[in-house]
Amino acid sequence: MIVKNEEETIARALTCVKKFADEIIVADTGSTDKTADIAASHGAKVYAFEWKDDFSAARNFAFSKATCDYVMWLDADDVINGDNCDKIIALKPMLDKADIWYMKYATAFDKNGKPTFEYLRERVFRRSLGACWTDPVHEVFYAAGTREFSDVTVLHEKLRPSPKRRNLDIYFKLIASGAKMSPRQKFYFANELYSNDLLPLAISAYNDFLESDGMIENKVQAAINLSRIRAASGDLPAALSDLTRALSLGEPSGELCVALGNIYSALTNTDAAIFWYKAAIRPLSENTLAFVDVYCYYYYPLIQLGLCYYKKGDIPAAADCTRRALEYKKDDEIASNNLAFFESILSQDNV
Repeated sequence: MIVKNEEETIARALTCVKKFADEIIVADTGSTDKTADIAASHGAKVYAFEWKDDFSAARNFAFSKATCDYVMWLDADDVINGDNCDKIIALKPMLDKADIWYMKYATAFDKNGKPTFEYLRERVFRRSLGACWTDPVHEVFYAAGTREFSDVTVLHEKLRPSPKRRNLDIYFKLIASGAKMSPRQKFYFANELYSNDLLPLAISAYNDFLESDGMIENKVQAAINLSRIRAASGDLPAALSDLTRALSLGEPSGELCVALGNIYSALTNTDAAIFWYKAAIRPLSENTLAFVDVYCYYYYPLIQLGLCYYKKGDIPAAADCTRRALEYKKDDEIASNNLAFFESILSQDNV
C-alpha cells in the first residue's frame, strides 16, 4: 500500500489483509495523523516515502521492499470481504500458473452494497518482474508475462472523495515539463478535464486521444463521454456522430448501446431508441478491460424501454419492462413509481 492520512480506513483494510498476506508493506507518503502507527499495530512494515506527485514512484518504492514471491497492491480504502479473502487463500497455491493476475475492482455501489461500476485491474504480480509501475497518476503496471483472470473482487469503499484537482494538477505539471503523453495518459487526462467541468479542453483532449493508437475500450468510453458533453450543450447531431464513430471499433458494449438509445430518445426517434436499449440487455462481458457500468446491462435499459413503450401507447409492454427492471434493482423508487403509473392505466382500461 501507499498511504497518506488514512487513519479512518487503514485498520479496516489491514484487518482483511492479515487473513491472507504473508507480509504487509506500507509506504507512508507524509501522513500527519495516526496512519503509520495503526499500520504498524496491524503488523505492517512501514516505510517513509517523500511524496513527489508521482503515484508510480511511490508504488515502485513499496514494491521494492517486498520479499515474497508474489506482490499484491491495495489502496487504504479498499475492502476484501470474507468470500473474497477465501478466494485469495485458495488462489495462493496456484499463483505460479501466471506472472500477473487480474481481479475485479468495484468502485461504486447501490444502497444495498451491490456493485454498480467495476473493471478489471492487474492486482498480483510475480516479484521477479520487478517494480514496473509507470505514469505519475492513474498508474499502471507494465511488464511482459503470462496473465490470468481470477474471480476475486476488491471493493473500493471510499469514506471521503479524493482532492478534486489533485490528479489534474499532476497532469498539468507533466505537460508543463514538456513530457510527451502516451495514449493512455491522454485518455485519463481528458477524463480529469471532464470531471472538473473544463469541457472545451475535455473535448479537445478526447479528440486528441481518439486520433491516437490507444486501447479500443478506452476509445469507446472517450466517445461516450464526448457524446455526453455534446448532448448536454444541446448538439444532439454531434453527440450521435461521436457514438456512431465508436461503432466502427467493434461489437458495441452495453454502455455504448445505452448511450445510443439515450440520443435517439432525445431526438424523439423512439423506434431507434428501443432497438438500442434492447441491444444493451445482455450478460456482463467476461474478462473485459473496459470500465463496466453494471446498470447499463439490465436495469437502466429496461427502465428506458418502459418509457419508450409508454410513448408508443403500448402500456402492457411498458409495465413488463419496468417489472423486469425491479427484478434487478428491488425497491427502486423510480421503477416502483413508473410501474404503479402503468398499472393504474391498465386497471382503468380494464374497467
